[in-house]
Parts: sequence; structure tokens; C-alpha cells
Amino acid sequence: MSDANRDISRIEVELSRDLGLPTALAIGVGTMIAAGIFTLSGLAVRNVGSAAIAAFLLAAVVATFTALTYCEFTSIYPRSGEGYLYARKTFAGPLAWVVGWCLFLGYTSSCAFYLVSLATYFHEFIWAAPWPAAIALVSTAALTLLNIKGTKESGSFQIVVTVGKVLLLLWFVAGGISAVSTEAFIERFSTDMTAIGSTAGMVFITFFGFSAIAAAAGEVRSPVRTIPRAIFISMGVVTVLYALVIVTIVAAGLDEYTEAAMGTAATRFLGPVGGIIIVAGALFSMISASNASIMAGSRVTMAMSQQGHLPRRLGRIHPRLRTPAVALLAVGAAIGVFSLLLPLEDLAHFADTVLLLALIMVNAALISHRRRFPDIERPFRVPMVPLLPGLGIVANIYLLTLLSHHWLPVALAVGTLLLGVLGFLLWKGLRGEERALPGGPTRVALEAPAKQPGRYRVLVPIARPETMPSLFDFAACVAAERDGEVVAMRVVQVPEQVPPRVEDAIVARETAILQAARERGHERGVPVTTLVRIGHNVARAILETSRERHCNLIVLGWKGYASSTERVLGRISDTVVTRARANIAVMRRVGDKPVRRLLLPTAGGEHARRAEEYAASLARTLDGSITVCTVVPTDAPQEVAGEAEIRLAEASARLGELPSVQTTVLSNNSVVDAIVAEAEHHDAVIIGAAGLSSYRQLFLGNIVEDVARQAPGTVVVVKRHSPVKAAVARVLAES
Repeated sequence: MSDANRDISRIEVELSRDLGLPTALAIGVGTMIAAGIFTLSGLAVRNVGSAAIAAFLLAAVVATFTALTYCEFTSIYPRSGEGYLYARKTFAGPLAWVVGWCLFLGYTSSCAFYLVSLATYFHEFIWAAPWPAAIALVSTAALTLLNIKGTKESGSFQIVVTVGKVLLLLWFVAGGISAVSTEAFIERFSTDMTAIGSTAGMVFITFFGFSAIAAAAGEVRSPVRTIPRAIFISMGVVTVLYALVIVTIVAAGLDEYTEAAMGTAATRFLGPVGGIIIVAGALFSMISASNASIMAGSRVTMAMSQQGHLPRRLGRIHPRLRTPAVALLAVGAAIGVFSLLLPLEDLAHFADTVLLLALIMVNAALISHRRRFPDIERPFRVPMVPLLPGLGIVANIYLLTLLSHHWLPVALAVGTLLLGVLGFLLWKGLRGEERALPGGPTRVALEAPAKQPGRYRVLVPIARPETMPSLFDFAACVAAERDGEVVAMRVVQVPEQVPPRVEDAIVARETAILQAARERGHERGVPVTTLVRIGHNVARAILETSRERHCNLIVLGWKGYASSTERVLGRISDTVVTRARANIAVMRRVGDKPVRRLLLPTAGGEHARRAEEYAASLARTLDGSITVCTVVPTDAPQEVAGEAEIRLAEASARLGELPSVQTTVLSNNSVVDAIVAEAEHHDAVIIGAAGLSSYRQLFLGNIVEDVARQAPGTVVVVKRHSPVKAAVARVLAES
């Protein structure tokens, strides 16, 4: 690839870093000073009287533990995605997805809570609309469009509205402070700790704004320095304001404390005009909190999409507006659904449930991250780890248990989570295996179909022309016995930002290699289809061809080593082996001599049995011989050797009629040494994949890998396709 093309391939549309400390503060303060203080303050006083101030302070303390965790993670990963991104960098993919799904549900349901609160205030104090939900839906649409238009515009709007509502709250407190009575405050202070804790769980949603700051990390200037400052300044400001507002509402001495209690108290302290202004401030507060939640929810959605946990279309950034427009539309739609489904208080409990679950896992992620990556640079470090994040976990679990008696919203939250997990498993497990890979779909630029297509298809991707004869001969032997054909392909890779189109001259250069494959197929008496495929990702091109042509076997070449310790066979082959819905044969070819004397180690597993089938095809087609072997320790008891003899006899019977089949039990304490030594007397070793738990072990495993690398001749490693295991692999695969 040319240097110019490499430069082009690096170009990608990114979010613009337009937000400074004032905007980050406005996002945090704007999210926290919202429906929570204007509506939940009245409900909290209804539940526990003046002890509502203790409930809010308890929620603030619990939130602080997790806010510290967020600060450390943001200093390491200053990108959009917040809690989901942190979990993705720490946990296995499915667990990280659960965190992201909790956050998506939390942001959208909490935004619906803000907008339903707005509709309630609008209906109570301004206009008794015939259908109040319409106000929430119209507001959702308007805010979604504002965020699509641009981050800078929505950020400026956030600053203006946040400053305005802070001033209004201070005015409200100043108007009612003279009515505060210490005796009345103490008299109305509930000592029911369970009720206080339950109320703290209900109002926890009001302090979740710190995560909205982290969610916008990809658009904040100097995020490592700015975001921790914004988080703690905003939490400090909000906690003080909440305490003052609760004291003032209690001082109003209302007959009834409802969602609109603050508006009623404002009218009592400031008169009709003052009450109207406070109500207007409440409406703007709910709008600004909704705006911040929409922004944060869309960034989590975008991050999940870019990490392969949601469809990639959701994470696309608009090239002109530089905002995640599709993610914003998805978030807006979810908010609309929640606004219609649940009443106000149930929305708060639903949001608190999923957000607390997410924060429990994020705190656990920090503890795990410290252990997994002890040497990574951490510009901000949480003190006393694992104690402080552990306290965050315990505190969040405590609040979660106190919400359990609100069975309907909690049950809906759990049900929605389970439904989402089921949908994720089905989506990852059943979709096309190549669709999670980067790059767009590939294109067939040249095809020469076989004159008599076979029912069984063996795909041979040709990466290096010198490996074509050996790979093709193996494929031809397997295909010939199964009334099949060989599909020989070449892939022309183009840069990511360039459409998959190339000049005819480039395609023409590939025809010489494919013509040689056709001629070799003619010599072997096997039909051959040749094609040239163009795309951004070689592995994707191979997988698309395998799926579209219904290939039964893919034959890959291997150098015998990988260029990275994180890879097994190589970047492309690792991807194909992990995702393909076909059997796999990986060949490390040594020398040019014919492959007739075959060594077939077996332990009786499913992959070994598939290796037996392919070895038999080679032996019959090439008039070769097979030695089936197994290894037992030198000091193994007689019954172990007897079991080995039985296993070899069963394998020999499965091979069927062949020119020459021998069996041998190799006695050695090292399985690898025994097979490698025996391989000296054979042209090739055909061995089944390991089939263990992790991916590296799933294909090779220590024994198979050492044999494949150390054997003196050709080695073929065979992996049988299992639909269930393949679906699990696609779910667990890191994209």
C-alpha cells in the first residue's frame, strides 16, 4: 500500500472538541439541577419531612464514590462513552455490553422523567393541555434536533439555561429563608432510616449528572484536567443548592407535598409573579437536564456501536455536523417510548435501578483494572483502592435494595435488561459473521465460474502465489471425493476511505495467478471457480465469499508464526478462523516434495475426526499411506495403553478402505516430542484443533501449536465448524 493510501486510510470523521470547563460544568450542573430538585424535592419531603435533606446528602455521598472512579477512568480514556467504555477496556465483551445497555436505558428513562416532569409543571401552572404527553414528545423532538445540529450550539444553550436556573434557585431560597424555623425543621425530621434510605434511592437520579460530563469526554478540551474539576465543582455546587432548597420547601409548611410543591412554595414566598418565574425556571431546568441526557445517551450509544456492540450505522458521525446523528435519533425515540409508558415516580425508580446497576459494575471495573493493568499511567488516581470503589459498590447495592419494594418499575427494569441481553445474543450470534468487521461490504470485480459447479465447495484464498499449488492440491483432494469444486480467490485491498473500485489493469494482474489455479484444477479433474474481490478488509472479503457461496471448507496458508504475540496465525487468519461458518484447514507447507506419508495424531475429539476425513481424502487421491498415532506416558498403567489401542482401532475403522493404514502408540512423557519425532518419518502431519476454552486454545492450544511449529514437514491443522460454538465465539469476539 502506498504512503498516500495509508494516509487516506487514517482519515476518519471525529467529534469536535468544542467544550471547555464552563460547558462541562453546565452539563453536570444542568443535569443535576433539573426535575430532581423541582419535582422529587416535594416527594422527598412528603416521605420523610425535613429529613429529605439527609436523603439528598446520602445520595450525594454515594454518588461521590463512583464520581472518583469516573475521574480516574476519564484520565486514562478521555473519550466519549464513559462507564461503557471503562467496562469495555476491563471486562469481557458481553459484560461491558450490559453496562452500556444499563446506561442507555438510564439516560433515556431519566430524560423521559425530566420531560414528563416538564409536562406536569406545564399542565399544572401554565396550560391544562388535553394530552400532556404531547408536551414531552414535542420537547424530545426539539432537543434531539438541536443536538443533531451541533455540539457547540447545544453546549452554548446549556450554559445559558444553567446559569439562569441557578440564579432563580438562589432567588427562591432568598425569598423563603426568613420563614425557616429551626423548631419546625427538627419537629418534621423523620427518624425512619429505612424511609430515608429509600428516599435517597429515589433522588439518586438527581446526582447522576457527573456521568454526563464524562460521557462528553470526546468533545471536551483538555479532558484529563477539565473533567475531574467539572465533576467535583458541579457536585459541590448542587449539593449546597439542594440543601438550601429542601430547607426552604419545608419552611413553606404546605398542606400537601406533591411533584409541584416547589412551584406552590415559590408562589407563597415570592407572590404570583415570583411563582411564575420560578415555574419558568423549573421548565428551563428540565429542558437543560434533558438536553444533557440526550447528549450523554447518544455518546454511549455511539461508543457501543464503534466497539461492535450495536449496529455500526448507529455510531456514524455526520461528516458536516460532526455529531452522531443516527445515535441521537435512536435515543430520542427511546425517550419518547418511556414518556408514554411510565408515570413520573415510576420513571425515577426505573432510571435509578438501571443506573445503580451500571455504577456497581463500573466501580468493580476500577478494582479489576488496577489489577490487570498495574503499570498503566493514571493522571488521576483514586486513593485507597479497592476500599473506596468497594464502598461505592456496597452503597449502590444498599440503595438498590431499598428500591426493591417499588416492584413494578424495578421488575420492568430487570425485564428490559434481560430482553436487551437476549436481543444482543441473537443479534451477535445470528448475523452475518463478517458484518462486525471494519470496512464496508466488498465487491466481486472479476469472476470465472466453474463449468460444472459442485455441491461441496472448498474456498482457497490465495495471499501469496508461491503457496497456491500446495493449498490448491489439498483443497482439490477434499473436493474431488465429495463431488465438489474449488473456489480460488484473490483479494485486492483498498484504503478505508476509498470506494472498493480499482482500475481494470489492477484486476487484470490477478488473473495470471487465478488462471494457474484453473489449470491446476483441470489437471486434478476438479471444477474451479475463480474470482477477484475488492474491499477494505481482507478477512471480510473471505467471510463474505464463504457465506455467499455456501462454502464447506476454507483452506488457509500459514507461515508458522504470527507477527504479534497477541495473534495466533496472523491478523487475517485469526479473524477468519474465529468467525467463519465453515470448516477450517490451516496449512504450513514445508518443501516441495509430494505429501503421501501422512501422520494422523488423534485423541478422539470432534476436530480430530474431521482431520481423519481430510487425511483419508488425501491418501485415496494421492495413493498415500496414513499412520494413526496417539501418545501415552511412559509410565502409564496397562489399562491406559489398552484404551489408546481401542481409540486407534476406532479411528482406523472410520478411515475406511485405504491403500495403507497403520496404527501406533507412542510412549513418551511429552506429547509434542513424541509427535515431532514420529513426524520425521512422514511427509505431513494432519492434526485436529484443540477445542479448549479461550480462542488461542480453541484453535491451537499449547500441544497443537508446538507440534505445528516444530514438526519438520508440512502440517495441517483442522477445525470442525460447530454452529453453537461459532455463535458463542461471535458473541464473545472482541471487535
